Order: sequence, then C-alpha cells, then structure tokens
Amino acid sequence: MKTWLKATIIGALTVSMLVACGEGDSSGNTEIVQLEFFQFKGEAVSEFDTLIEQFEQKHPNIRIEQNNVPDPDTVLFSRLSQNDIPDIMTINGGVTYGEIANAGVLMDLSDYENRNSIIDEYEEMLQRLSRTDELYALPHTVNANGVLYNKEKFEELGLDIPETWDEFITLAETIQELGETPLYSTYGEAWTILPPLNTLASNIHGMEFFDELEAGNTSFSDVYSDIALKMKELLQYTNNDVFGADYDIGNTAFANGDAVMYMQGVWALGPILDANPDLQVGVFPMPATNEANQNNVISGVDVAIAIADDTDYPEEAQLFLDFLLQRENIEVYLETQRMFSAVEGAEQEDEALQELQVYFDNERVSPFADHYYPQGFGVDIMFQDYLLDGSLDILLAELDSEYERLTRQ
Repeated sequence: MKTWLKATIIGALTVSMLVACGEGDSSGNTEIVQLEFFQFKGEAVSEFDTLIEQFEQKHPNIRIEQNNVPDPDTVLFSRLSQNDIPDIMTINGGVTYGEIANAGVLMDLSDYENRNSIIDEYEEMLQRLSRTDELYALPHTVNANGVLYNKEKFEELGLDIPETWDEFITLAETIQELGETPLYSTYGEAWTILPPLNTLASNIHGMEFFDELEAGNTSFSDVYSDIALKMKELLQYTNNDVFGADYDIGNTAFANGDAVMYMQGVWALGPILDANPDLQVGVFPMPATNEANQNNVISGVDVAIAIADDTDYPEEAQLFLDFLLQRENIEVYLETQRMFSAVEGAEQEDEALQELQVYFDNERVSPFADHYYPQGFGVDIMFQDYLLDGSLDILLAELDSEYERLTRQ
C-alpha cells in the first residue's frame, strides 16, 4: 500500500475512534442526547443561543434545541394537558409557575447541590407561589419596577431623587411648574398599570395582607382605598393620551424626551435605548409611603428554570441547568437583558441600574403583589376601569367579589 494512502486511512480511523469515544465529553457517553429547552422570553433568544453554543462545545454529546413561541404560557399549559412536557423550561415567577409546580410535572430541585449559591428571598418567592416546601424551579434572574428618569433633565432642572411619597408628588409638581411633563403613562394597555400598582400595594400592605385575606381577616375594601387614591393622584402629572397609548408608544415617547419620568419595569430599558442610544437614563424605586426606610424596590423572579419530572435525560438536563446558573453565564444574560441575578456573585454593572442595585445589596426587596392574586384576577383591568372614570366604591366591591368568586369555587 502506498505510504500516502496508508496515512490517510490511519488518520480517518483515528478521527472515527475519537468521535466514537466522545472526545471532549468527560463522561465518555457516545449517545447524542437531544433536549428541548422551552424558553418564554422572545427578547432573550439570542443570549440563550450564545450560551447553548458554549454549552454544546463543552458537552458535544448533548444538543439543546431552544423553543420560543408566541404566547408561551398558553402553549405550555396546552402541552401540559397533553402530558407533553419540555425537558427543560424557563418560567416567569408568577401565578403560572405556581399552577405548573402544583401539577406534579416538575422535578423537585430541593436537594440541588449548588442551591446555597441562590439568594434565599427568591427561593421563598417561588415556594410561596407553589405553597410547598419543595422547590420545583431554580431562580435565575430577577427584575424590578421603578421610575425611569431622564438624567439630563434632572440635572438641568436641579431635581433630586425622592425617598418618600410626599417628596415624589412634590417632585412631579415641581417638574410641572417648570414647564415639563412629569410622567408618561400608557394605560391603554392595561398591564402597564401594574408597575406603579405593584409598588404601591406591596409597600403599603406587605405580604401579610395575603395571609390575612386568605384567613378571612381582611378584604380589599379594608386596605386598597389608599392604593387606589394614590393611583388616581398620579394621573394629574401626565398629560399624554393615557388611555390611548400602549407600552411601545410609551417607550418611544420617553426615549424622545416627551416626559421626565416613566413608571415601568427595568425590562423597558432595552427598547428605550434602542430608540435613543444617547439617552442618559437612570432608575429609582418609586416611594409608596412617607416612611423612607419602609419603601422597598419591588422585584420578582423574572426567569426560573425547571426540569420535567419525566425527562428521559435527567443528568444531562441538570448539566445544562448547572451551566446556566454559573456566575459568568448569568452575567452574559445580565449584560443585555438588564436584569439582576438570583445567584450570589453575578453582578449587574449597568450604570442605569446602580440606584436600584443599592436596594438589592441591602436586601430591601419586596415581591410583586400581582403574583399572589388568584389566577384570572384581572386587577389591571379593574384598575383601568376605575382610572378611566370609575368609582372607588365600585372598584373595591369588584376586587372583593372577584377574589371571592375565584377562591371559593
């Protein structure tokens, strides 16, 4: 046999043997494992694609297929009803998580070996949602509500960040007197009522309200008058077409300088800066009471990661979970998504978020109130009707009757 032909055959055999042995995979597993990663955030597809590529380089026998669809909650519930559970999934830490966790289809991750790196408060939020001691998903990243503000306008007008409700109202009045629009609101899209509403509710009544409500010791009529009146008061400081504007309009308007402040979540920073990359923007927690030290930043689990209890590949799924929860990989996500880490050690370094970061560092965090209303409790729609031209008494009665209807079935 000619020397060059012999060398070619030997080279080919060597490559085949390396492939058969699973070169690069310490487990030596030769089977190509396919895992579905059901991922609900459309704006994060690119970041997860990057992480999946890095993971597959380290684990060449595992292939991760990211599946992102419109209306992911509806699709996921439909699949659950057909017992078609994705191997790994991201879930928002709200009512949806609580229902899925109670359906008995998720792996119990209570004994996850790296659990001590996850911040306790966010584990507790998920456990409260599922009403279990078990943990059926691990918090990955968390978000926050706040007041986005134009830093250049604040400096130009000589404004300071408020720490109490009265200071916040005085700030809005001052901006108005100086000929600027204090706030931009977009209540034509009902869910945009939730950032200020959650901030007021969670800080004013705390989580104890839900325990007392469930026990029958209080009601919305007893507690929500102050919250509703403050929501109405805020309307005085916005002069746009509040009920004709939606989230996209609001982001563009604030980016273009149509208002000095904008009550939203940190998720709005991306589209705002896409619309105006030169905008100098910051975020501070909206103060809800006149006790400065009792005003917390309102935050919830934005992304929790769960594994199907019946996945055919539990070890491989947990390998991917481990990878996603590593500090350096969370920071890849934080850089563009402008969220905060639920895992200790991963830092959010965006300058726009540093005023919120102080609250996280000092553990001054409270959960989203609307995560603890019953499924189907349209608090945003009820408040939208009230803010349009509604009666306080009618709102409070409707809140009570809806809660009764949904919890006494």
